[in-house]
Amino acid sequence: MLLTQKFHSLQEIDTEFIPALETLMSDHWVDFAAWKEAETKCPADETFCYWLFFGPTQNTPVGIAQVSYKKIDTQTCLPWWKKVTGFFDKSLAHWKLARWQLANGSDGPALFDARLARSGREKLSELIKEIELREDIMAMTVLYLEGTPSHRPQWKEIHHQAQTQWGVLKPWVREHRAYQDYLAALPSEEAKKIQQSWKKLHRDSAVVLGDFPTLEGRRELLEQCPDLDEGLIAGFPGGLLTFQKDGKLLGFVHYRIGQNGALFVEPVPHEPQGEELVSDQHYVQYALLKSHEMEHIRKVIVVRQGELFRLQDDTEASFFREQGFVIAQINEHDWSRSPFIQ
Repeated sequence: MLLTQKFHSLQEIDTEFIPALETLMSDHWVDFAAWKEAETKCPADETFCYWLFFGPTQNTPVGIAQVSYKKIDTQTCLPWWKKVTGFFDKSLAHWKLARWQLANGSDGPALFDARLARSGREKLSELIKEIELREDIMAMTVLYLEGTPSHRPQWKEIHHQAQTQWGVLKPWVREHRAYQDYLAALPSEEAKKIQQSWKKLHRDSAVVLGDFPTLEGRRELLEQCPDLDEGLIAGFPGGLLTFQKDGKLLGFVHYRIGQNGALFVEPVPHEPQGEELVSDQHYVQYALLKSHEMEHIRKVIVVRQGELFRLQDDTEASFFREQGFVIAQINEHDWSRSPFIQ
């Protein structure tokens, strides 16, 4: 049986637990500090609770779950007559939505050490039931990975329920020592297409690749691209894999080394739409090429605007699958116990 400890903010979590949490959350955040920074940027009306899970003989966490609470604006969801008759009902001011989603949601509401996943899910189910019984929780959302057990509130009445599904990009797992070996393992047509695109980029477009792993090294980039506005790269604290032509920066891949062999990458193109010399595939492939040059890197996490890479359509999903990525399906379940909350 797992034991739990509850925290109302990441700031409250004991420092002795951070190394274990960074390992658990290595697919989500570069480090614990980045997660804490993201929490501070959340809306003021959104609060959180975190549960750390511990085994009976362990003093480091083997799992973590997260729920957020957001105040429901009854002024927008209630009809006029309910606002009048409910004027003296002070409970309306405390209605909340509970959303069970750990970090970016790609692992659902919680994450556990694989050896304790089953008992972790059982304990998680108890916590969800505990929260749903609170009088102020009038709506609830729970995210689940497709194929994992789901939860349904035990409310007397459920007035509204819905389920949506969306795809997320899972970490790309490195399986070969060299980039050429990775290409050789792809379907022959896809490998040929990637190789030809590299040749075209170098031979026909004369685009030059660059790698600036440190902030100090960016002085050289600014010298190579004298018209570059330094502000365009100032908000990226990690390394930059650049595409340059004739003294101009066409775009770059921002990369940061995370925990447990993770490399976080984000494509940042700067070319006008419709005039691109550097394709979307080039950005992804340059990141994978870089990962093969770093011996300790075991997985690549692609992010978009610093957050979970949520796939927009089937075309985008096919684009990544062809390059060896795995897509996970997330089921988002919504329930309301008020007829006025949709």
